[in-house]
Amino acid sequence: MIECREHPRIPVDLQVFFSTTHQAEVRQGTMFDISAGGCAVISTASVAPGTGVKLLIQAPDLAAPITVHSAAVRWVNHGEFGVEFVRLTDVDQNRLQRLLHIATPRSAPQD
Repeated sequence: MIECREHPRIPVDLQVFFSTTHQAEVRQGTMFDISAGGCAVISTASVAPGTGVKLLIQAPDLAAPITVHSAAVRWVNHGEFGVEFVRLTDVDQNRLQRLLHIATPRSAPQD
């Protein structure tokens, strides 16, 4: 299968809090992959494709969480959903780039 994504996905296991644009209730999930353009989340909360969301990504390796002020749910499948990042501040964009650098798997040293 050929990968057609613009940004490569990196496997992670991070806590994420999110709310939808139509509901202020904060919900919780686990992010299982991330890229420069979006992420995938497992959650018991149901969302629909096209829903606008705001995310707070808790990354223990960073001094502060990453806030995605504007994102959109692009797909939903059995308790999982994919999000496209629409708007991040420059500070949060820098935090995201740092997280991607830290989370990118490194190949084992060759003997």
